[in-house]
Amino acid sequence: MSKKEELTGKFFMGKDLKPEQRFNIIKPEEPFKNEIDKLKKEKEEQEMTKLLLELENSKQEEINQKLSKLEMIPMFNKIVILPYPRNPYRKIVEGSILVDYSGDFLNPDSGEQDKLKELVGCAKVIEVGPECKYLNVGDDVYYDTRTVYPVPFMSLGYVLCSETQILCNMNESLKERYNKNK
Repeated sequence: MSKKEELTGKFFMGKDLKPEQRFNIIKPEEPFKNEIDKLKKEKEEQEMTKLLLELENSKQEEINQKLSKLEMIPMFNKIVILPYPRNPYRKIVEGSILVDYSGDFLNPDSGEQDKLKELVGCAKVIEVGPECKYLNVGDDVYYDTRTVYPVPFMSLGYVLCSETQILCNMNESLKERYNKNK
């Protein structure tokens, strides 16, 4: 056995080496240890994800059980409204819209069809807060679209605004109702 082979054997075996040479010893279990740690971490993440999903599902079941009894009441003078996809109060003559511009236009910059942001929307009142004086559930209203907040309740598309942000109310016998509130 040559001196080099003997030194190499001693190097890997860790025998008869000076302390400063021992730090170069390759341990065969280290590459597997990293893989094992990676697998453990992945397994822990999967278990945590599974636990969070179970918690979310149990909360959803709890909500579904309470849904028939659940009430949503806005605070103070706030109202919950459900915007109509399109204004139902437009004048239509012989199949073409005479009033109420849709907001579609050809964008000169992109060359594509764009739509202007609506500043006024039409909606149905779903709930009113205890301090609302003029609005009732079921009224149709025009509202300022810049001042509403989405209400993520059951993904129903509700938005919240205050009574003072309503531009006008549409329903029958409104004058009588308002005169009673004076």
